[in-house]
Amino acid sequence: MPIVRTRWTRWSFASPLALLFVGQLARGQAENAGYRAIIDPSIQYQTLQGWGTSLAWWGNVVGGFPEPARSDYIQKVFDPVQGLGLNVVRYNIGGGENPAYHFMEYRAAVPGFEPSPGVWDWTADANQRWVLNAAIGSGVDTFEAFSNSPPYWMTNSGSVTGAPNGGDNLNPAYYDAFADYLTEVVLQFRDAWGITFQTLEPLNEPISGWWRFGGRQEGCHFERASQAAIIERVAASLASKGLSTTASASDENTIDLALGSFRSFSPAVKSSLSRINTHAYGGSQRTQLANDANSYSKDLWMSEYGDGDASGLTMSRKILSDMKNMRPSSWVYWQAVDGGGWGLLRNGLPDATTTDYTLNEKYFVMANYSRFIRPGYRFVAITDPNSLAAYDGSSGALVIVTTNSSAWDVEVTYDVSMFDTFDSSATPYRTSPTETLVQLDEVGVADGFFTAVAKAQSVTTYVLSGASYLGRVGFDPNAYYKLVNANSGLVLDVTGGSIADSARTIQAYDKGGWNQEWAILGLGASIYKLLNRNSGAILDVAGGSTSDGANIIQYHDHDASNQEWSLVDAGDGTLEIVNLNSGLLADVNDASTAAGANIVQWHDTGSPSQRWTLVPVASPAAQ
Repeated sequence: MPIVRTRWTRWSFASPLALLFVGQLARGQAENAGYRAIIDPSIQYQTLQGWGTSLAWWGNVVGGFPEPARSDYIQKVFDPVQGLGLNVVRYNIGGGENPAYHFMEYRAAVPGFEPSPGVWDWTADANQRWVLNAAIGSGVDTFEAFSNSPPYWMTNSGSVTGAPNGGDNLNPAYYDAFADYLTEVVLQFRDAWGITFQTLEPLNEPISGWWRFGGRQEGCHFERASQAAIIERVAASLASKGLSTTASASDENTIDLALGSFRSFSPAVKSSLSRINTHAYGGSQRTQLANDANSYSKDLWMSEYGDGDASGLTMSRKILSDMKNMRPSSWVYWQAVDGGGWGLLRNGLPDATTTDYTLNEKYFVMANYSRFIRPGYRFVAITDPNSLAAYDGSSGALVIVTTNSSAWDVEVTYDVSMFDTFDSSATPYRTSPTETLVQLDEVGVADGFFTAVAKAQSVTTYVLSGASYLGRVGFDPNAYYKLVNANSGLVLDVTGGSIADSARTIQAYDKGGWNQEWAILGLGASIYKLLNRNSGAILDVAGGSTSDGANIIQYHDHDASNQEWSLVDAGDGTLEIVNLNSGLLADVNDASTAAGANIVQWHDTGSPSQRWTLVPVASPAAQ
């Protein structure tokens, strides 16, 4: 029976010092002493489209295994009850290697559909296609087609492995032919085989220089101008063939490279894309990439990540960082089946007969997320950096996943009191070195709180049923605002429209630029980050200072308290912006009314120069 809560006021404001204390308490770090994690359903982020995997290259081998072995793999990866329940699949359109070369690994030699100009072989790639169809039979509903290389005969080197110098390998004479090849395959899948790809990605880690002739897999370097050229051709070819499939790009190796590639594109190329894809093998500019996707109305996927840590803890930390800071709609692991610690199922797939596998601990860690946070669930704020929370209003499910990668047990108190109703207990499922998604005894929920121990080196999922939230939704993280100073009437601005770290903030006349627009990203418990639309950087107190007069700057997001703020109601329709680290207020230096005056932090003086009005920005055309 759900517990019904009496609503408390969500928009009441305490003093800056009290908020400073509450904010520091709510941040919660994984220490032996334990901490409190507040789940705040008023702060709502992305809706999950799905968890997924690429079929390259395991589909090329597993699809040829005898029964019942291959169907066992399908159940383990895609079944939502007995397996991982992955619902997103990336299908690899092979280029097809030159028959004179034999460089590639057995599993990576994906056949192409056009082995020579104008000759099509629709019987090709039967193994990967079998896996795709079997996945659909298990409930997979979201599909992307992607390419690692053009067919060998379209390349400069005559091989799908890359150019000898690691440079562009698509022959300039074949740009239109390559676009036609990819879109013709997509058309065949729709019309002959009844499978519609949501998106088509012609690139894979294209700016990287490691795609060289004689490598072990398909790969093709594209300079950014070359990327733009093939993206436009693919988008045009899809449209000309009447396909609903749209173009995505660029699947760079790191988040920062993906941001750089997207920002290099012209407005026309950006408009031809429906989604930004990024791999997450490195990079730190998650908030910047999320901001660019939002500003240009693009979907965003974390389309590939993998690592060799069989425990799954490294992967879990990556999921936390990506889903909380980059906010992709889908998160895709590279290969569900791979050798060593890379695979969720461990099998290096050296040949067509080695069917045995081992379930790495990582498999069960993935299940801690994918089996419980299902497509359609909405991520909500939680003040714990070690936890992810998602809520489904239609089913009343609240799911919390906590990672403790430390060497000691930690006691965590979860605060779900902001929900209107919730059941009287939470059901935990834990993966650790000695447990594989083990269902533990239920934990009682009393007065909106429950306490549990996060075991060392573990990932634990808590499922609460009967949850409902009927209250106000807070600031929309996808909206932008101008911050108008009450004293001067000028707006908060990043000087010179800079996108660089440490650029000063000033007040300026309203010129309608993105450097004068800010997103308000809730962390829960009335704590926020303020993100500049132009740069994607965060409002920050320089050097983490706690002193009067310290400059307020922009800086890339690094999850520090000097980048966290409370918005305090001043009682006259304006707000005070209070730094969580210092307890000081955002102020115009010397209460100046002049354009160009610096923004600093200062103790509360009651001056109108310390008060700001939020003005929503109508979504303008992309700049």
